[in-house]
Amino acid sequence: MHHAALREDASLFASSYRSPEGKQSELTQQQEEERPIEVVWCNDPKQVSAAERPCPSLGIAASLASARNAAERNRMVNGLLHLVGFSTFAYFALESGSDQIERLFLHEAFVPPTYRGDYVRRGYHEIDPRTLGVRRVNAPMVWDLPHLREQNAGSIESAGESPTHHAFDGFLSTMREDGMCSGLMFAMPIPGTRLNAFMSFTAPRRNRDWITPATVEQSLSIALSVHAFASPQLTAALRERAADDLTPFERELLIGIAEGASDKEIGRRLDTSAHNVDYHLRKLRKRFGVGNRIELTYLTSKLELI
Repeated sequence: MHHAALREDASLFASSYRSPEGKQSELTQQQEEERPIEVVWCNDPKQVSAAERPCPSLGIAASLASARNAAERNRMVNGLLHLVGFSTFAYFALESGSDQIERLFLHEAFVPPTYRGDYVRRGYHEIDPRTLGVRRVNAPMVWDLPHLREQNAGSIESAGESPTHHAFDGFLSTMREDGMCSGLMFAMPIPGTRLNAFMSFTAPRRNRDWITPATVEQSLSIALSVHAFASPQLTAALRERAADDLTPFERELLIGIAEGASDKEIGRRLDTSAHNVDYHLRKLRKRFGVGNRIELTYLTSKLELI
């Protein structure tokens, strides 16, 4: 079986992030290590009101939506998981800025106990070569630990005895100790946001040869169902965090558009140009994942930001 995400000509291990201009980030290695990554837990459907709750029809998504609680959803997915041949499933998302990961989103119903330990606590989501590799290709990633080490051998050797080298060794050890030695990963961007969702299937088997095209197909059905049910909740959680990050200037912009003021009128009120108002409103629309001023006003009113 050809494993597209494990090609011989590309390392999946990122030694540094780069800005859109192609310049290496000016953060020192120590600053990068100390930079806190916010972990956001999505507490099942509490993020979405009953009126907005999606009723997806894909696969088991409708059954997930009608389940009573997170534990019931977890049991439902685990039952299907073992039929396919995997032992654990995790659904999570990473929010990426221009040159770094800013937040890790975890869904309470679809995160196994192993992900609640060292994987999150030690920030392995930042160096996990699977999350980078699966985003680079338009195909699922079939992996095992020996191949992850082999594919990243060059980057590991160049890192020497650096903290990055030790972190990668720690990642491999944690995966091995937790019985996650081979598996399958899918990645999907969530439209209108800076989130990429990941669906991870793992097993204790030491090599990936047992994963057949039929295994991939069955797993994809589970992954798409979970994504259809859970992605709106990640989006809601992201919007709540975006609301918390608003500056006084941005709040005044939102009040202005809610009052029906033009960019020029808002600019005069805030002693800035209409061009600057338009620039910041475009940034706010992107942050909240909406397409126009009306949607932005409606959403911020519903979140009681204005």
